[in-house]
Amino acid sequence: MSNKRHTATACICQDCEAILMVRDIGLLSAGWDHEWFMVNDRVWRAGQGERPVRFLCVGCLEHRLGRRLTARDFKRGVRINFIGRKSARLRQRMRGLRPAKRLRETSFTP
Repeated sequence: MSNKRHTATACICQDCEAILMVRDIGLLSAGWDHEWFMVNDRVWRAGQGERPVRFLCVGCLEHRLGRRLTARDFKRGVRINFIGRKSARLRQRMRGLRPAKRLRETSFTP
């Protein structure tokens, strides 16, 4: 039995408090990217409205936009949209999204 402590970083939707992703630090697993995604800047700005937040799940962003997301709403050039285990809902919205030739890493602070 190991005495090592494991630390995890999680991000939650700031509207409904659903877990969007979990990053394990010090573990072999990469984490969980259930609804961790990046949309185009214009889509994100439109979804901010009167109550700006940093993190939203697919459903809450769609509610704020008043429509469903489509593949054209997501950024093609970021790696996070093409890795990890995504929710069925997110996979459906991203269907048809093709990665750019060069994918860039993104970073954030929770």
